[in-house]
Amino acid sequence: MVRNFAIWCLALVVLLLFFWWGRLSPVASLLVISLSPLPVYLVGRRLGNLAALFLVLAVSLLIFSLKPGLAMVVDYLGFGELLLMGFMLSSLESRGWTPDRAIILTVLGLTFISLLFLAGQGIISGLTPDEIFSRKAGEIMEMLSGVLSGAGETPSELKVLGISLEEIRTLIQSLLPSLVVTNTGLMAWINVVLARQLMSLLGWVKPEPPLYYWSTPEWFIFPVLAAGFLLLVPVPLLRLVSMNLLVILGLLYFCQGVAVVAAWFQRFRLPLFLRCIGYPLMFLHPLFLLVITLGLMDIWLDFRRLHQPLDA
Repeated sequence: MVRNFAIWCLALVVLLLFFWWGRLSPVASLLVISLSPLPVYLVGRRLGNLAALFLVLAVSLLIFSLKPGLAMVVDYLGFGELLLMGFMLSSLESRGWTPDRAIILTVLGLTFISLLFLAGQGIISGLTPDEIFSRKAGEIMEMLSGVLSGAGETPSELKVLGISLEEIRTLIQSLLPSLVVTNTGLMAWINVVLARQLMSLLGWVKPEPPLYYWSTPEWFIFPVLAAGFLLLVPVPLLRLVSMNLLVILGLLYFCQGVAVVAAWFQRFRLPLFLRCIGYPLMFLHPLFLLVITLGLMDIWLDFRRLHQPLDA
């Protein structure tokens, strides 16, 4: 009982430190706050869903007490969604859902909540959907500018991959729906992977099937091909839908590509410190494009030999 309470208190302290550190620097907020679902998920898997729910409520009340008011709720709604993500993931898995299905349902649930919030914000403010997307794109660009400025870039030199910030803003506004889905899915996936490793190291659960055996259903290639062909249609709305669909499907094949690389790491018994270097590199440009391509090629080349007969 005392040990469980100590684990709960430790998770509470870690989340408050994440929140405090994220307020100090935009770079820190990207690196640290993205891991906020992890303590909630671990508490839910170790102590139960009720303990995880109390943890989410305790953190939310403590943060709200710093500056009570609606502005505080709006400013840190994203942090609250991450806490809710950890609770939903642990709750679904405790009910017998597999990790991949738990991630999909969590992403769908959080996306629906985000849409409801945006719709309510639009009704209250009297804004059209296009104006709401433009405002959200502006908020993302402000955060991106803060991150790049913190890295030493001057405002006149701010570019990402050789593209000006104004061009990036236009692109973000067009792809905002898919970016919300992929960002939520990627954070959920990363936190689940890290949590499984931590729980295995701590001996909290029996070793689970490794995620490097995971693969997308083979029929997913048909939506990819359909979205690719729609890009050739000279209809702006269809091209916009196809671009958003390709971004979402690209995340799935990125995860499959990472699974292929993880299987290779395991096959060649790569040391842990080299794996810790290799995994973050896969998220950098242009390696993440190569990882997506690797995931697509795995459908036909079967790099992990998942579909070969047992006696092969």
